Amino acid sequence: MDRRDFIKKSLLTLALGQAAPSLLSRTALAAQSREKILVVVNLFGGNDQLNTLIPFRNDLYYRNRPSIAISREQVLDLGQNGARLGLHPQLRPLMAMWDAGELALIPQVGYPNPNRSHFISTSIWHTADPTRRERTGWLGRWGDGQDDPFCDTFIGGATPQALQGHERSAPAVSSVDGFTLRMPKPLEAALEAEMHTQRQGQAEEVRQAMLSLRGALDKIGQIRTYSTKAQYPNHPFGKNLADVARMIAGGLGSSVYYTTVGGWDTHAAQLPRQGELLGYLSQALSAFRADMKAIGRDKDVLILAFSEFGRRVQENASHGTDHGKGGLMLVLGGGIKGGMYGGEPNLEDLDDGDLRYQTDFRNVYSAALGWIQADAKQVLGQEFKPLGVV
Repeated sequence: MDRRDFIKKSLLTLALGQAAPSLLSRTALAAQSREKILVVVNLFGGNDQLNTLIPFRNDLYYRNRPSIAISREQVLDLGQNGARLGLHPQLRPLMAMWDAGELALIPQVGYPNPNRSHFISTSIWHTADPTRRERTGWLGRWGDGQDDPFCDTFIGGATPQALQGHERSAPAVSSVDGFTLRMPKPLEAALEAEMHTQRQGQAEEVRQAMLSLRGALDKIGQIRTYSTKAQYPNHPFGKNLADVARMIAGGLGSSVYYTTVGGWDTHAAQLPRQGELLGYLSQALSAFRADMKAIGRDKDVLILAFSEFGRRVQENASHGTDHGKGGLMLVLGGGIKGGMYGGEPNLEDLDDGDLRYQTDFRNVYSAALGWIQADAKQVLGQEFKPLGVV
């Protein structure tokens, strides 16, 4: 088998679900245990800030939402440091984190000239470029400079734009139990023999990359034997976070784990739908934090949750809300500086019926990149002052 055939056959082995890292440009890749970990949760659809972080002392909130407002009696009061705000009752599992200073709430996050399209706004958040010139993802660009194919991992189907770089994309893992190397049996035997034969030049680079990849796959095989200690909700998002916990506990070595949970586009019947989703979110996050504490990694893991936009202040005729602008971000972890990073929304000064954005999401990204010792200016293309959550 000549070098070209070896490279072609090696590339066939990179069928890791829907996406795979491009490894030809790397030398001797080796997964390694990393000190700090970033877990990103994309709430796709546009979560409504006003019914998540509630200005329950403001009569204008209730006048704008006569049928979908959360009653004052149900709101979880955040106390003196909560800027006269409270949480949705389904977020009760997060209250212990708030009281311990391990939950940061960042209201009215957005970017200049906001867009109400799901796909355009999501792309802006994923690329970190409101001008829409950039096509690669903010974490994908960071991953381009790493020496590990599993430096970042997507838990789900197809790798999102946020994790796609110029040179490679994060591997997509639909589930730990279902993750495997997919290749024809005859090719597997031939490749196994080739991987144990030293080569020269580019062919040797590919051989080393494949050995590293095989080692990572073996490690995932070991991760399957790990059982989480906490009780996760019976929901796809709960299963995804449980898999993230298993990967961290098993030492996969990723610095970034990324997953999504959809359904937040609540144009109609918002009260039951959003309440159900917030319940899944808070239960899964609480279980994940419990798992991280059980393995002694809670202070090493920062969780960042965001939605592509918030929703309009006034409810619509279908007892829901339409696409808005500024939205809510959550940051959680045992090593963060919790608290409220913004004040009560001004419901008398709206931006065409929407909450005005107050914090640029790239200031939060800058803090998250600093958490994993990344060069935020290089990744984001310019300087953004990190929000002081870490």
